[in-house]
Amino acid sequence: MPAYRRAAAVASLMMAAALQGCQRDCCGPDRGGLSLFVGARVDSAAFRSRGEFALELVPADQTGQTFISDVWTITSTLVSPTSAAGLALATQRVEPPDTQLAVAAIDIDDSPSMAYSDPQRVRAGAAQLFWQTLLGAEPRNQCALLDFGGPASPGLHRTRLLQTYTSVGGQLDAQLASIQPLNGSTPLYHSALEVVRWTDSLTEARYGRYVVIMTDGQPSDTSYRDSLFAAAKTSAVRFFAVGLGPASDRGVKTDPAAVAAVRELATRTGGIYLGVTSTAQLLPALQSLASEPTSAKLLAVFDVPGPFPARGQVVSGRVTVVGQRGAATANWAFVAP
Repeated sequence: MPAYRRAAAVASLMMAAALQGCQRDCCGPDRGGLSLFVGARVDSAAFRSRGEFALELVPADQTGQTFISDVWTITSTLVSPTSAAGLALATQRVEPPDTQLAVAAIDIDDSPSMAYSDPQRVRAGAAQLFWQTLLGAEPRNQCALLDFGGPASPGLHRTRLLQTYTSVGGQLDAQLASIQPLNGSTPLYHSALEVVRWTDSLTEARYGRYVVIMTDGQPSDTSYRDSLFAAAKTSAVRFFAVGLGPASDRGVKTDPAAVAAVRELATRTGGIYLGVTSTAQLLPALQSLASEPTSAKLLAVFDVPGPFPARGQVVSGRVTVVGQRGAATANWAFVAP
């Protein structure tokens, strides 16, 4: 059986568009105050021969604490391309924590629309909690802070560098006041592309590389989309994409196009997407995501019944975990390799 690791050798492909029918509990709180975040991992040979794929599951409570090692009953159903009563669970296991050091660039949307999507600037405190958690887990990990939506820093075109990679949390803390709505557009793809290339130029390949984006997801620069995903694949960068406002699949003002754009950042890079119902959920959500690089991994391997979906076809479904802390359900999706 393939080792479904985060390594670049394993293709991690997920859906390029948002699920139009996402329920309000998608990737979020369910019974017992439990949340569930999901990432899909697909090995082309295993999928084409057996219809096999893996889901990485991150159950968490409303404080951001994760429960990877709990005993979970895991079930999943197929939604598309054809509905199925249930998928066969081939195996579930907990992989030990990865010892690879991690670098994470936090690229925050500070475009004018964020004055409405996050008027209290909760994204700044959530970013701080992310680097406190990641640096606290391993002092040699590093974080950087950037934003987009206004003037760019020298050497960049659509991104402002607030703090380069550092293991000193205080250096990042000093820039929190800079997280403010700016007077510009939303160059989501161009900024993300710049951050990926910048990260590649500054960090060694031995690091696990992450880009964290918090955005309401209404990009004004779709011409950079393909270049972004090509660069992320080459540089082995995973995206943790957090949608709020229109880009949240759980919000009251959900915009399917905005959700699709933000979700795709994660689905095309083997990362994790989550939408929040309110900005107050940003804090525990970012803490949960920050624990993922250095924590054990809960993996569930499922088999899609034949005939297997054609290459390029969207495969989607819902997964549920049930344990002593409650139950939670989330959507998953990928593009068949």
